[in-house]
Amino acid sequence: MKDLRSCIDQISGLRYVVEEMHFNSSPGRMAMLATPWSVEVEAIEQRLDEVARYIGYLSDHEQQKGMQEVAIHLCELMNVSGSIETVRQPQVICSDIDLFEIKRLALIEEKVRRLAEQYHLEILQCHSLTEVVDILDIDGERLPSFYISDSYSTVLRSLRKQMERTSEETERDELAVQCAIEEDRVRKRLTEALHPYADQIEEALMALAQIDKLHAIAQWAVAHGCCRPKPIRSGESTLTDLIHPEVAYHLAERQDRFQPVTISYSDQPTLITGANMAGKSVLLASIGLAQCLMQFGCYVTAQQVQLVPVDEVIFSIGDDQDIKSGLSSYGAEMLRLNRIIESVKEGKQVLALIDEPARTTNPEEGHALVSALVQLFAQYAVRAIITTHYSGILGRCHRWRVRGFVEERLRKPLEINQLNRCIDYSLIYDTQTDAPHEALRIAEILGMDRELLDLCEKNLATKNEDK
Repeated sequence: MKDLRSCIDQISGLRYVVEEMHFNSSPGRMAMLATPWSVEVEAIEQRLDEVARYIGYLSDHEQQKGMQEVAIHLCELMNVSGSIETVRQPQVICSDIDLFEIKRLALIEEKVRRLAEQYHLEILQCHSLTEVVDILDIDGERLPSFYISDSYSTVLRSLRKQMERTSEETERDELAVQCAIEEDRVRKRLTEALHPYADQIEEALMALAQIDKLHAIAQWAVAHGCCRPKPIRSGESTLTDLIHPEVAYHLAERQDRFQPVTISYSDQPTLITGANMAGKSVLLASIGLAQCLMQFGCYVTAQQVQLVPVDEVIFSIGDDQDIKSGLSSYGAEMLRLNRIIESVKEGKQVLALIDEPARTTNPEEGHALVSALVQLFAQYAVRAIITTHYSGILGRCHRWRVRGFVEERLRKPLEINQLNRCIDYSLIYDTQTDAPHEALRIAEILGMDRELLDLCEKNLATKNEDK
C-alpha cells in the first residue's frame, strides 16, 4: 500500500471518510490523497501528534477563531505547481499568470503566518515568503493581482506616458511594441529574481496544503467523536466500540442506530461465526477501515483503539468485480486468497480480512479449505480475521461469535429493513466449534413460504437422526 489515493476504493468506507472531510482548497485535498502509508510506530505517532495539536486548537475559543480565519485564506489557495516549475527552470520567462499565481501564494503565506503568530498557532512549517511578495509587489499594495507597473522600469514609465500624449496611430503602435519589449525585460528580471526562491515557494505551497489537510482531519475527528488510536509494535490489537461511519450514516438516515462492536485479535487467526445478516461483513470492513485510518495518521471512529501496524491490509470479499473480470466467484476468491498467502510467504506483515471463504463450493471441501487457511495462518503467525458458517473448523485460532437474533426484540409486523433491530451485533468469546443455527428462524421472520420451511426442518431432523 503506497498512499491513500491508491487504496481509496479498495477499503470500504475510506472514500466516504475523505469526502466527509471539509477541505478548503484543492492542494489540501491533494495532500490528503498523497498521504503515504506509514508502518513505523514513531511515524504514525508523529502524525497523530499533529492531528491532536489541531484538535486542541479547535477546543480553544480564541485559537478556533484563528483557525477559522486561516481557513478563509486557504479557500484562495490553488495548485500553482506549474508556475513554480517555470520559476525553477533556467532560461524560461514567467508569464503574467505565473507571476500572479506566485504572488497570490506568497500573500496567502504572509497572511497565514501573521494569523499564526497572533493566535499562537504552531501550523506553518516553512520559510517566510515576504521577500517574494516584495519582488512582485513593488508598490507595496499587497493586492492579490499582478500588473507590470511603471515602478518596475523608468523606461516603461516614459514609453507609457508618450503613448498617452500621442494620438497618431502609427506612433502609438511603435510605442506599444517598445512597451511590450520592455515588459518582457521586466518579466525576465522578475523571473531571475524569483529563481533562488523556487524551493521555498514550493515548500510554502506544501505547508499550506498540510494545514488544510490537518484542519480537515481534526474537524472530522471531532465531529464524529473519534479516538486517537495507539500504534503498538506487537501484541494484541483491540478495538473498543468500533463503528463503520458510512454504514452508521445510512442507518441514521432511516432512524436506525449502528451498534458499536468490540473485538481483539493477535498474530494468530481469528474466526468469527454468526448467522446471515449478523453484521460479520460490516465488521470486517470496519476493522480494515480503522487500520487504514490509523496508518494514514487519522483518528478512528471508536472509543479506544490499539493496533499493530501492518505492511498491507488485504480483503477477500466477493463482489460484482468477480463477474466483470470474467471469473466465477469461487475462482476469483481463490486468486484473492492466494495473493494473501503469497504476501505472507514474502515476509510481509498483513492484516487479512476474509469473508466466508469457500462458501460457493461443496461443504465438505469448503470446510477443509477453511480449516487449512486457519492452520496455515497459525503456522505463519498471520493477523487474519475469517468469518464463516462452517462448524468444527480445525486449527489453532481465537473464536468469536456474534450474539445474533434476540427473540425478545421481535415486534410484529416487522418490516424487512427493521430486522437489524432484532439482532445483537456484539461479539462473545466462543469456546465451541459449532456455528450458530439461526438461518431458518430469520427466513421465517422475513416471511418465507411455510411449506418450504417445514420441509427444511424435516430434512434437518432426518439428518440429525442419521448422525
